[in-house]
Amino acid sequence: MLEPLSYLTALLLGVFGSLHCMGMCGGIVGALTLNTQPSKTLSIQLAYHLGRITTYGLIGLFAGFIGLWLSQTHDQAGLILRSLSGGLLILMGLYLLGTTQALLWLEKAGSGLWRKVQPLTSKLLPVKSFKHALALGLVWGLLPCGLVYSTLSWALVSADPIHSASLMVVFGIGNTPALLSLAAFTSQLNRFKQNPWVKRFIGLSVMAFGAWTIIAAY
Repeated sequence: MLEPLSYLTALLLGVFGSLHCMGMCGGIVGALTLNTQPSKTLSIQLAYHLGRITTYGLIGLFAGFIGLWLSQTHDQAGLILRSLSGGLLILMGLYLLGTTQALLWLEKAGSGLWRKVQPLTSKLLPVKSFKHALALGLVWGLLPCGLVYSTLSWALVSADPIHSASLMVVFGIGNTPALLSLAAFTSQLNRFKQNPWVKRFIGLSVMAFGAWTIIAAY
């Protein structure tokens, strides 16, 4: 992949997929500051997102090792993985355009793991410290989310653990501003994202990068 373009795509997926992320994580983000001293609100929020993005980076690193192993042990793995990557990018572009919910099956696939992990969150609530918020973010990063999982599947095909981890970190950074400012910045961001021309530009850009990924594999 062209690395600058792949990082830009990951960032755009995070920014323009943040409406979906708000639906998945908005409740927990709002609960973080309940009964919290105003002076600690920002540090609690940042600790949570640091934990969440760290988990994204770690699972991206793991996916990169899997992709690397597949590419080294199977002759056609690179071709297959790049084609899969392009297909996922096209699906993500269609998702951002609002024309498909095809990625939701990934959330169902991860629900089994989440059922085992979720009980840990109850032990961390209510959040009373930076440490609790960080730990909660580390756990919440495993929440079954089609957008996260599809980005992870895309990161896997780079067959480069560091690149895969970096893509997931950039994706997490992209959706952090909206989650940090649910009340103020998010309303303006949502109006911007809902502009038909903006949605078309972002969705079609991601789809074009997906098509290029498939073409370049042959």
